[in-house]
Amino acid sequence: MDLHAEMKAGRKTIQRFRLEVILEELDDGERDSVLAALADTSVFTSRIAEVLTGHGYPVSANAVGNFRRKCATQ
Repeated sequence: MDLHAEMKAGRKTIQRFRLEVILEELDDGERDSVLAALADTSVFTSRIAEVLTGHGYPVSANAVGNFRRKCATQ
């Protein structure tokens, strides 16, 4: 297969947001709390990343910001 045809065919799997994976791992109360923090624009993305990482869910501030932007456009 030539490169153009391979690129045009697209990816077979869709990459998920790291935060989606983390949210699935949390219990209902923790998930609701994280979702509330994500919706609250006064909570910095860096702080969300710091707290989640501190609780054993490593995630970068960029990943949190990307997830927030995705949610804002839906």
